[in-house]
Amino acid sequence: MILALAVGAIGLIAVAGCGGGGSSSSAGAGNSESGGGFAATAEAACAKADKQIAALGTPQQADVLEYMERTEAVIEELHRRVGAAAGDGAAEAAYVKGLATAVPVLDQMTNAARNENYDAVRELSAGLVEIHLGELAEAAELKVCAEVPVSTS
Repeated sequence: MILALAVGAIGLIAVAGCGGGGSSSSAGAGNSESGGGFAATAEAACAKADKQIAALGTPQQADVLEYMERTEAVIEELHRRVGAAAGDGAAEAAYVKGLATAVPVLDQMTNAARNENYDAVRELSAGLVEIHLGELAEAAELKVCAEVPVSTS
């Protein structure tokens, strides 16, 4: 039962990692507020993060801590890259702020996994969902960032 809860939380992490907020069919190729420079950088960063998260697969209970540590590192890197490219657009700023909000939540989840408190991991994952990164990515016209990473294992 604990493993099922932890793995369920891990699924939410993948969704929160780069997006996962509904359809991305309305997303454009670039952000009209910044002329596309931000969009190109963010989309490349999201594609890299999606690939890294998908490659982690679904962890067994013994692997949850390592999964959390790796996921946290991926999202921290994503936040750094996207934040460095952000312009003055409100949608860009909101997406960067969403990533900034996710980083400490992931840190708390990693600490809970370190203490083998899988209930806390699951409870904290609800905070990631509430950030609505996928919707923020769509608003910033970031198609790749709005998609849910698909596990490769």
